[in-house]
Amino acid sequence: MTSFSFAQKKGEIDAEADFYYTTQDYFSAVYFYELSLQKDSTSFSDWYPLAESYRQTNQYSKGIMAYEKVLESNQVSLYPNTLLWLGVLHKNLAQYEKASSYLKQFLDKSLRPSDYWYRKAMMEWKGAQMALTMKQREDVQVQVLGDHINSIYSDFAPFPLGDTSLYFSAMLADDGLAKELYIGHRSQLMFSKNGAAANLYKLFNDKSYHIANISLSPFGQEVYFTKCKNQKGEIVCQIYSSKYHNGLWSLPQIMDHRFNVPYANNTHPQWALWNGVEGLFIASNRVGGFGDFDIWFVPMSGEAQNLGNGINTSGKEVTPFYHPLEKSLYFSSDFHPGIGGFDIFKSVWNEQWGLVQNVGQPLNSSANDLYYVALIDSFHLGFLSSNRTGSQTISQESCCNDIYSFVKSEECVCVEVDSLAIAMQLNLPLSLYFHNDEPNPMTRDSVTTLTYTDAYNSFMAEKEEYVKRFSSVMSGKARNTAERQIRDFFEQTVYEGHKQLLQFADQLERALSLEAKVEIKLKGYTSPLTASDYNKLLAKRRISSVENFLKQYNDGALLAYLQTGHLEISELPLGETQVSIGVSDNPNDRRNSVYSIKAARERRIEIVSVNVEIR
Repeated sequence: MTSFSFAQKKGEIDAEADFYYTTQDYFSAVYFYELSLQKDSTSFSDWYPLAESYRQTNQYSKGIMAYEKVLESNQVSLYPNTLLWLGVLHKNLAQYEKASSYLKQFLDKSLRPSDYWYRKAMMEWKGAQMALTMKQREDVQVQVLGDHINSIYSDFAPFPLGDTSLYFSAMLADDGLAKELYIGHRSQLMFSKNGAAANLYKLFNDKSYHIANISLSPFGQEVYFTKCKNQKGEIVCQIYSSKYHNGLWSLPQIMDHRFNVPYANNTHPQWALWNGVEGLFIASNRVGGFGDFDIWFVPMSGEAQNLGNGINTSGKEVTPFYHPLEKSLYFSSDFHPGIGGFDIFKSVWNEQWGLVQNVGQPLNSSANDLYYVALIDSFHLGFLSSNRTGSQTISQESCCNDIYSFVKSEECVCVEVDSLAIAMQLNLPLSLYFHNDEPNPMTRDSVTTLTYTDAYNSFMAEKEEYVKRFSSVMSGKARNTAERQIRDFFEQTVYEGHKQLLQFADQLERALSLEAKVEIKLKGYTSPLTASDYNKLLAKRRISSVENFLKQYNDGALLAYLQTGHLEISELPLGETQVSIGVSDNPNDRRNSVYSIKAARERRIEIVSVNVEIR
């Protein structure tokens, strides 16, 4: 970092701050923006880049202060994500009610579910809602390791070999000789034996690179790690390997193009024997993924395989670890609904990857939780990295990761039930949409024999009619935009609702089979096109179609639980009384009262709550 004194001119300080912000060196950017603010607080206007720099360096409280300044300024229209990041930072401080409020405000300003930031905000909101009801797991104990391992700098990527050796990575202060630095520090490999103070693992460290993310084969005969360089403010990594032979490690070699795709970041290697095949699970932002970083499996012989969009999202999925005894993949994600920044998730392999489950507290916190790893012969013991409260820091709030150990007691059925409860709650509110006046149009019945799948298929069949009718008065770009928005609504919002209902029913059946008692609450909504008393009957018919779906699911698998009272469904029909402002109630304007997205969004049933108890 360039040496600047308080006596420097403000313009020079601002230029230096902007340079570091542009090159993504956020720690340095914070230093100079704060210097500029001290120099003259009355004319300071760089609140948004300062807020972003605080967020990128995990200074949550300061970030909130700076984003609030943006919100109060006349520049807020230039930075539409301000509300989103305020919600995220309040979430990082475990202030979930405030987080939900800001995220809901952000969502209410957007009508495009296909937009990345809308989906990001929705996942963050679901995570905040989940956190409000999540219970601390009693079968897991998490403890920060002592000063023999952790320092005031970042300590991360633990890897145990047996129950006596621990390898990990640490960002250490530079000795003045290194060529590759990041905020005055360089990542190096460390090693601790039998709980002794950690020392540099000098064998693979290289002052021209950041060395990190070590993984060994079960008998310690092969080692994999990353060598990374700072490129335009971003750490870019490649995967290397070395073999142990006749008492010596071979010279590390960069692995081939399947592991290291050119012009991509390839990192977080973890040796695994998965589905009978030896290879590495890695994280990479290579072309062919679903978002930013994805989890891939690269066999020692054969082509790399993306783990699919059940595990990978539009965001970042990183730090994979597969345990062969559990047949479970653990990884961290900033996009699956979580209670913090990065949360740890789990998916079980059974001929295919199972539903992704949040592993819950205390393995997760409101901060960032990464690098889950367990002993190869005992999945009840392991380690993770986190910047949660209790971690050591240099000076900034929450800046730095420490390594934590965990111990799991033998799992009982309650753990699986809790996981299923969390999985069901993650999709709430689960919205299911209907065509106008369906099911059973023009009747005053309060029940129907149709299921929601019947109503869904009928609604999806109307897609092109909606496109045609709503865009009929438009032309040019406006017409193209309207057609795309209607198709997005059907192909994403309506389709995803039905897909989530199928997943929900599967999770519900599994929880009930484990002797859980479950109560589900439904709300009914309608558009304001007809009289209020008719709408209340219509809402009841729609709720009835969802109840029929559950009764007939999997050849009536849930019927016995309904009859015994182990599954209860409560109805909360609301009709038109809950309709949003601005939805047309003019029967002569069917374009807006029937075929618009605003009207279609009102015709829905929501599963709003699920309460799960062990019998």
